[in-house]
Amino acid sequence: MIRTAINRLATAFILALALAASGCQSDPEAPAAETAETEMAEKSHTMTDTRLLAPCPSSPNCVSSLADDERHRVAPLPGAGHREASLALLKDTLGELPRVRFEAVGPARLQARFTTRVMRFVDDVTFYVHEDGVIEVRSASRLGYWDLGANRRRVEDLRERLSRRLEPEAGQEQAS
Repeated sequence: MIRTAINRLATAFILALALAASGCQSDPEAPAAETAETEMAEKSHTMTDTRLLAPCPSSPNCVSSLADDERHRVAPLPGAGHREASLALLKDTLGELPRVRFEAVGPARLQARFTTRVMRFVDDVTFYVHEDGVIEVRSASRLGYWDLGANRRRVEDLRERLSRRLEPEAGQEQAS
């Protein structure tokens, strides 16, 4: 138990040094108090169907299929034609990935936590599946300002994995 505490403390120290060395900072245009208040509001916000996914902050460490700006926008993920099949497909795909924990949050939403291997950073990914099976997605880093494109790469990797799983279904439909 002591070793775990020491490892966590060392990781936090290394993270602090890395962030300081890379010049990571909050949005320089936003006042510090306003940034903290906005972050607290985002964390405490409960999502509903009228607001499918939380909006991305101004920082470049988030992507969303519902974002209005190109900096944060990604296309929705392909689905399997209806909600239940898309949720099952998504759960199977996430279940194959390392360092991912996920849970269903209501009948149409999954919340996943991806943890990096070395520094143990956690990124939160929320999926909302429409009745027609289309999957809205938001992927955001918990820490830092930049993510070096990690969230966008994750969403595109998920897109490829889901598309590969859907290909046999498309081939079966054409053969019928």
